[in-house]
Amino acid sequence: MLYKYTVLSEKCAHSKIFSVKPEPLTTLWFLLHEIPDPRRPQGRRHDLPIVLTLAILALCSGHLSYEAMEEWCHNYQQELRTQVPFLSGHTPDAATFHRVFSKINTDVLEEILGEWLQKVTPLQKGEGIALDGKSIHGAGVHLVAAFAHVASTVLFEQGTDIKGKELVVGPEVLKKITIKDHIVTGDALFAQKSLCELIKSRYGGYVFRVKGNQDTLEKEINLFFQDPPWGISVKTHRTVTRWKGRKEIRIVEVSEDLVNYLSWPGLTHVWKLTKHVTITGRTTTEESVGIARIPQNLLKDVSVEKKITESIRGHWSIENRLHRQRDTVFHEDHATIRCGNAPQTMAILRNLVTSVFHLGTVRSFPKAQRRFAAKPYELFAFLGLTDVQKQFSYA
Repeated sequence: MLYKYTVLSEKCAHSKIFSVKPEPLTTLWFLLHEIPDPRRPQGRRHDLPIVLTLAILALCSGHLSYEAMEEWCHNYQQELRTQVPFLSGHTPDAATFHRVFSKINTDVLEEILGEWLQKVTPLQKGEGIALDGKSIHGAGVHLVAAFAHVASTVLFEQGTDIKGKELVVGPEVLKKITIKDHIVTGDALFAQKSLCELIKSRYGGYVFRVKGNQDTLEKEINLFFQDPPWGISVKTHRTVTRWKGRKEIRIVEVSEDLVNYLSWPGLTHVWKLTKHVTITGRTTTEESVGIARIPQNLLKDVSVEKKITESIRGHWSIENRLHRQRDTVFHEDHATIRCGNAPQTMAILRNLVTSVFHLGTVRSFPKAQRRFAAKPYELFAFLGLTDVQKQFSYA
């Protein structure tokens, strides 16, 4: 699959669903066999890989609750029997999904799926990795995810039951992924010396905003750009974007002359962003400052000010292409699943479907779900289940 989400016109696109013809994910089915089943063997009717695969198929088709998953398994038996017989004959009810998902080991599930997603997601050198947290509404579960800016996949995610522990979970998430030759981005919460030291020790870069939690640091950077000392070097990068009547001008100022004074782990540059947003003739201005570590080997084909600008803008991909999708497409904030490990299990599966859709260059999530519900054989091919069936047939 492609590492870059490519949007093409319908005339140039592979289909109305995919921008480019995706490769089938044949390895997904075999990967699910590595996940331990929390149930006793006695009386077990549906193996765990089958339950998980049917749940993923249902989510890809827009069936989001336990009851909807049960209906999907019942309604598509004929298609399963014709296309992928090894999945036919299995109709787990809502209680089965509830029982399995509430007891499954989410730490193991996250680790296995995270390792697989990192293998099937070829990242560009210097690509940003966004670090951010999200709470599951009403479930008391708080998740911190590492999300690739361009590939738009969840490289790893870890949960905690205590809000505000993102600073504890964040380093653990970074330890599970490769950050060498990549730039970690995050909001002001992650502008911590210990985290920056970890990134430096693993040969990565970082771009973090600085706010009130580092009050002295913020004041020093603001003062530096407001009244620059004589003889300093400040590089500037300006971008202009227009979208649906909204005009946005971003001016990023970058300097390395404050680095020695601040003595921050791995620091190479400080930056200031000034954003002018014009909507219907009214202009508002926002300013923010931050710190950055940009290794020299990532600047062969791009200037440092442009690289920092791309990293700042790219960080919002985790909000727009992960958190927003989970809320608006999968209705995570309105879900009523609350028991045991089920909320986090469902969040993991939503992350998986979101990542797979982005890797497959899906143009519109709702349109893809409607298409897969109408033509499930295309979904079977997309997830590699058709190729798995061929392997069974030739065995």
